[in-house]
Amino acid sequence: MRRNSKGFWAKRRTLAFLGILLGALLGVLGAKEAEAIELHGERVFAMDTLRCIRSGPRVGKKVALTFDDAPNGHTAEILAILDCFQVKATFFLIGAQVLKHPDLVRRIVAAGHEIGNHSFSHAFTRGCSAESIKEDIERAEKAIVDSAGRLPLYFRPPEGLVTPAIRRACGMTGYSLVTWSLDSEDWRAQTEDEIVERVLRDIHPGAIVLFHSLSRTVRALPRILRALLEAGYTCVPLSSLLE
Repeated sequence: MRRNSKGFWAKRRTLAFLGILLGALLGVLGAKEAEAIELHGERVFAMDTLRCIRSGPRVGKKVALTFDDAPNGHTAEILAILDCFQVKATFFLIGAQVLKHPDLVRRIVAAGHEIGNHSFSHAFTRGCSAESIKEDIERAEKAIVDSAGRLPLYFRPPEGLVTPAIRRACGMTGYSLVTWSLDSEDWRAQTEDEIVERVLRDIHPGAIVLFHSLSRTVRALPRILRALLEAGYTCVPLSSLLE
């Protein structure tokens, strides 16, 4: 049977074009898989797997409370408040602080909370190399594992800084890189009222809320938790949103 040459070459050109388009798309996706992307105002988290937190039936009214810069002198107070409200959270630990307060790390884990890696030095800059960041992350990991007997699942860079070097370091160490969708701004608030108002104003299903282990955060936390629970929210560990 004689092939329709015109139709045959038209199909070949179409297939070739689709192949080029697919290659370009895969290249874009490869470049994007380690970037923080905004989709209609929704941030992509866990960047090595491109998981996206969205509102909807799967997420429901669940939020994740995360505490950076632990453990320190306010961590025990935060643990007591979370226990009072029967809420589980995720603590991002600084390796240098872990060495000073290994007992608090064990208390965090014993209470059923999740732990993440927040670097050893908390001193990353845009000029840091991937190798130096990798060494810092691994140093923090060793301190955490030695104290808690558990490997942290996620990495949150100091101050939320995300650079190509930090992304490469996370890839080399196997960490999902997680930031947040709601910053309580407790680090610069003058009063606990400011923290409470900001969180309750901007809370949304699937929110990952950034807190720090600070005295004003301790004072604001009971009011925030009470309001969230009364509004029908469930506070869950980070993995419950990223699973």
